[in-house]
Amino acid sequence: IALALPQASILARVMRSALIETLGQDYIRTARAKGLSRRQATTRHALRNALIPVLTIIGLQFSFLLAGAIIIENVFYLPGLGRLIFQA
Repeated sequence: IALALPQASILARVMRSALIETLGQDYIRTARAKGLSRRQATTRHALRNALIPVLTIIGLQFSFLLAGAIIIENVFYLPGLGRLIFQA
């Protein structure tokens, strides 16, 4: 929990800003004008394009989470993937 909570807050901020930026685009307004509900426009168009920066951040955070797991599992002598990588 201590390792993932700061990363989750960063992801939430990036997701929120990307979604707000995407919802202001012209193609979202066009989809709403064509008759899509707000939910359909958000899920079909906005969410798909807002996930691009989020996936980039997840890729960058993966190495941080793995390194943190190695440190935590070796300091507290816990079994897990970090210890397995360290012993390999």
